[in-house]
Amino acid sequence: MTLITKALVLALIAAVMAVPAFFIFNKMPEAWLQDYGFDPNAENVRLSKRLKPYHIAVFAVIYAVVVFISAYLYPDFLNFSNILRVIALFVLLPGFTVIVMSDILNRIIPDHIIVLSIALSVFYFVSDFVDGNIWIEASKPWYHFIGNRVLAALIGSGILFLIGFISSMIAKTEAMGMGDVKLLFMCGLLSGVRGLLFVIFIAFISAAIVAIPLLVRKRMRIAKEEKEIRESPDPAKARKILMKKKREMHFADDPDYLAFGPFIVLGTVLFLLYEPYFLELFTRHVAPLADLL
Repeated sequence: MTLITKALVLALIAAVMAVPAFFIFNKMPEAWLQDYGFDPNAENVRLSKRLKPYHIAVFAVIYAVVVFISAYLYPDFLNFSNILRVIALFVLLPGFTVIVMSDILNRIIPDHIIVLSIALSVFYFVSDFVDGNIWIEASKPWYHFIGNRVLAALIGSGILFLIGFISSMIAKTEAMGMGDVKLLFMCGLLSGVRGLLFVIFIAFISAAIVAIPLLVRKRMRIAKEEKEIRESPDPAKARKILMKKKREMHFADDPDYLAFGPFIVLGTVLFLLYEPYFLELFTRHVAPLADLL
């Protein structure tokens, strides 16, 4: 089997692994996609949005492309010889898809999917001993491999919790959901300590890139609202109506809200697929800086 053929087979499997997310997402109980304390009988209930077939088609294409590139560029890393590493990645793809779309559509990261993904991370733990971990020498004691992943989970979730706590104190409102903290805990189990650096870096940089046009759009919308209020026959009444609409808006429909979960998943998936590249970056740029410090 040629290199291109192997890469195409892996890409096809990755594309297929997007499909289960459609059925998982659309069969999940309503309460899993709602905030804590959800009451289905409450007034003005906003039912969760569900996946459409085209959502899965988009993910299938993305997974196929990124897996093909990885398998082609790093044939010694992502291949059937390292079967546990391949299985570990592919079994997580449906959960990643559910997490991304749930956060985008409903501003919720289901705890049940996080728990399932944490359970599935055991494949990466076992893969460290069977396929090897390119970040840790095989001669190291067993607890180095386990501690690497557990410590990353604790550090990642702890940092994000602290950032959210401080931001919430400053902004006087929730700035970071606990779903993101739990998600980064899970992603830390997958990346390990050094990989966590790249996961967080990719997540924050990509989120910042998306946030810029959102901030511009917010300023334009506020300017338009203020103009309409000034030009209305009764500005005071117009402002009260606008404020009432904003208070009644469900948090999942807030146009100014930026879901952070998808960016954490993006950073994690890219790291898991291109570990050899990130190892080279770490060895060339980060490790010398750490030695200097």
